[in-house]
Amino acid sequence: MSGPNGRFAAVFFDLDGTLVSERTGVREARAAIGTRLNELGLYHKPASAFADTVEMVIGGILEDNDWQWPLWLHSEEWVRRTLAVAEVTVSEDEFRELNQVYRDERSDRAEAIQGWPEALAAARTHGPIGLITNYNDGPMQREKIRGAGLEGEFDGVYISGEVGIWKPEPGIFEHAARDLGVDPRDCVHIGNNIQSDVEGALAAGMSAVLVEEEDRPRPAGLNGDAAWCEDLLGVAAWLRGG
Repeated sequence: MSGPNGRFAAVFFDLDGTLVSERTGVREARAAIGTRLNELGLYHKPASAFADTVEMVIGGILEDNDWQWPLWLHSEEWVRRTLAVAEVTVSEDEFRELNQVYRDERSDRAEAIQGWPEALAAARTHGPIGLITNYNDGPMQREKIRGAGLEGEFDGVYISGEVGIWKPEPGIFEHAARDLGVDPRDCVHIGNNIQSDVEGALAAGMSAVLVEEEDRPRPAGLNGDAAWCEDLLGVAAWLRGG
């Protein structure tokens, strides 16, 4: 890994849980599914109860995966699982509508995590800034970027569903570096997931930084080749060599 006092040809960031909160507005977006189910006459509990069930379902999945978000866990998957637990049956058209309700609400409520201006400003002192994010719905991610006030901050935005490669596959990191005209070995990727962000970046030859996901502590299994920062202000200090 290049030392924090060295320069990187480009700095890449993850989006969800790294630059955009996975908590602010998320519960409200999940509750919006319950509200729509109420309107359809398919659910007879408060919308907040549906959000509680979502959190229970996702919490169980995370616990089974060492508190790392599995790559296969997209909104469609946890919506299906939550509907099953809540014993709610919907048609495929209704299922698509519920997912759209969530996507619209989530994008509208997107909020950038404190410290993002400092982190991006420090990254800019090295060179171009890229965003590499895992999501199958490119338009939703771009709406989320806009909703969080991050539009125009990146020299390249690479969404797995659009590129056709998912982190931690090294190909998406290599693709992003090539697109910005730099060598992956001269770059660093900053994210909140050990598997998709750290291991994926290292496999592509990049340096890697794991940033704490809000109040989650440093994981015991962090690869010794990766740096760790407690928040985005820590990332800014690391990039500036502080």
